[in-house]
Amino acid sequence: MMYETVALSVSELNEYARRLLAGDPLLRDVEVTGEISGYKHHYSGHRYFSLKDAAARVQCVMFRQNSGGLDFEPVDGMKVTVRGSASVFVRDGSFQLYVNSMRKLEQKGALYAQFEALKKKLSAEGLFDPARKREIPYAPRTIGVATSETGRAIGDIIRVARRRNPNVGIILAPCAVQGEAAVGEIVRSIDRLNRCGECDVLLVGRGGGSIEELWAFNEEPVARAIAASHVPVISCVGHEYDVTIADLVADVRAATPSAAAELAVPQLADLRMNVDLMLNRLRRALSGGQQLRRMRLEKLCAASALRRPSEIMIAPRRLALERLSERADKTLPLTMDRARTRLRHAEASLRALDPEAVLDRGYAIVEGAGGIVDGVSRVRVGEGVSIRLADGRLGANITSIESKGGSDE
Repeated sequence: MMYETVALSVSELNEYARRLLAGDPLLRDVEVTGEISGYKHHYSGHRYFSLKDAAARVQCVMFRQNSGGLDFEPVDGMKVTVRGSASVFVRDGSFQLYVNSMRKLEQKGALYAQFEALKKKLSAEGLFDPARKREIPYAPRTIGVATSETGRAIGDIIRVARRRNPNVGIILAPCAVQGEAAVGEIVRSIDRLNRCGECDVLLVGRGGGSIEELWAFNEEPVARAIAASHVPVISCVGHEYDVTIADLVADVRAATPSAAAELAVPQLADLRMNVDLMLNRLRRALSGGQQLRRMRLEKLCAASALRRPSEIMIAPRRLALERLSERADKTLPLTMDRARTRLRHAEASLRALDPEAVLDRGYAIVEGAGGIVDGVSRVRVGEGVSIRLADGRLGANITSIESKGGSDE
């Protein structure tokens, strides 16, 4: 006997799965024990998180009306038992637990235990001691960044740093920031930035994520690489609530990569104001010193006992002082003008090198899914790209590819 196959819509398929699960009495009221991961307390009052064990995880949601009985605030790494129902969220087709109640278990999660053990070890060695923390340079010429070249962190750092001071240099040592390779790559990036000899401060971190995604910054090799850095380090692991081991070892902790860029790069207008203040202080000091010497000389000349010797001893010195004063009055404005001219030339040179300035001359920047397209090998036929111009963006699709060697795709 043959049956005719009926094609279901995605919504119908997911709804069918939801009804099957709803008919299972075990899943209508089930208790599950696991370790909290990726916990988020939404402004609506709902709580979203995962429960995991050594082999698997399940998505969970606890709606606001069910969380009123909680006598503690859940955090990543906490081991809990939840009670609720398991079902399929039809819109996303995702299997998840709808949590009605939660109780905390005394046993700490495995990751939390690892964190506490390493924290205790490094603290005993003095790596968190405030006395070993270094000040961040006030006006760095170049900042080094150890983060992913494709993540949001580097984009945020460049945007904030360029807005505050277009003249600051930025050197990226790209590295993985999660996964098995992350620890080794972060350590090597910190070492490369130290050895290049051009960086005045380092920014080490990434955007936000779950405790597992951020875990590379809780590993001992990364902590020791930060502690051994010859250049001051700002940690910027984008997670405002949880503090990582990297945060504790670094010279300064910033809550996000954007905040780190603000800490590292002062406003150009503030730098110019400070230069003007120092020049004014120098001018007043020179003027005050000359005036004081004139007053002392006049007092000596006014003394009757010294009137005659003054013609021999004091007059030449008065003449020399007047000449020095005239020379200072002429050279100080010239020196200041030259300094301002050099500053304007430096600004103009840096603006000419700014990629954004190239757009004003009719060029364009092509961006694909993996970032800026700097070669034909970075795109494929049919792929959508964004073309950035001086006054906006264009959307386009790649219809053909021709390399310099003449091969087509």
